[in-house]
Amino acid sequence: MERKDLFDVVAVRGADALPFLHSQFAADLMSVEDGRLRWSALLNPQGRVLFVVAAVRLAVDEWRLLVPFARGAELVDQLRRFVFRRKLALALDAETVVTEGDAEGMASGIEDLRLGLARVGSAPALTDAALERFVGGGLALIDATAAGRHLAHALRLDRFEAFSVKKGCYPGQEIVARTHFLGRNKRLLAEVGVGDAQMLASGTRLFDAEAEVGEIVCVGTTRALAVLTQDLPVGRRLGPTPSGSQVGLTRTYSPQS
Repeated sequence: MERKDLFDVVAVRGADALPFLHSQFAADLMSVEDGRLRWSALLNPQGRVLFVVAAVRLAVDEWRLLVPFARGAELVDQLRRFVFRRKLALALDAETVVTEGDAEGMASGIEDLRLGLARVGSAPALTDAALERFVGGGLALIDATAAGRHLAHALRLDRFEAFSVKKGCYPGQEIVARTHFLGRNKRLLAEVGVGDAQMLASGTRLFDAEAEVGEIVCVGTTRALAVLTQDLPVGRRLGPTPSGSQVGLTRTYSPQS
C-alpha cells in the first residue's frame, strides 16, 4: 500500500493568530509556550469533533497546525469563514513536513514520540505508517469519515488537554460543558487488535454477537481505536458484521464525564 504523509501543515500568521485560534479550537492555547505543541479539536455546534490537530506555537504571532489525513485545505476553508477582520493569514505550508523529532523535539503526548518540523526534502516525513503509534497511545486522529460523529469526551481527548471546560466560548463549548458537568457521556474509547487492518476503516460498525456496540474511529497497522456504547470486558471478540469475531478488545479507556 502506498504510504503518504500523515500530516498536512497549515501556517497561521498575524497579530491576531493566538486569540483567533484560541476562540476556534477547544483547547486552551493561551498557556502554550514557543516551540511547544498542544493537541486540540475543532468542533461543530453540536460539540462533535471535526478535526483533531496539533497546534504548534513558533511565536505568539506564528503558528503551525498539524492536520492529519491530507485535510489541511479543508481546515483552512473551514477557519476562513470566521476570520472576518482579524489580522491574520491562513495557508497551507507546502514547504514544511512533520518529522519524528530527536530528544529536543516537541513532546507529542505519545510515549517515546517527539515531533519536529523540517523543510521538505531535509528529513523524512511521518507517514501514515506512524498511525500505529498514535493508536497505541490512545489518540484518535479523525479522518473525513469520522468527522462530526463523536463528542470529544467519547474520544477521551481530555487525556491530551485537547479541550477545556474552563476557557471562554468556542464552537460546541456549551455541549462540552453540559456533557462534562452533568456526566452525560456514556461512551468509551477502546483499543481493538485487528488481524488485517485493510479490512477495517473509520466508520466500520462493530457487533457483539447480534448487538451493535460501537464503531471504528482510527485504524493503525495491527490495532484500531473504537468508540463503544457499552463497557465490555477485555478479550471480548467483536466483528464488523453480526456474529463476526475478527477483532479482539485489548484495552478500554474509562468514560470521561
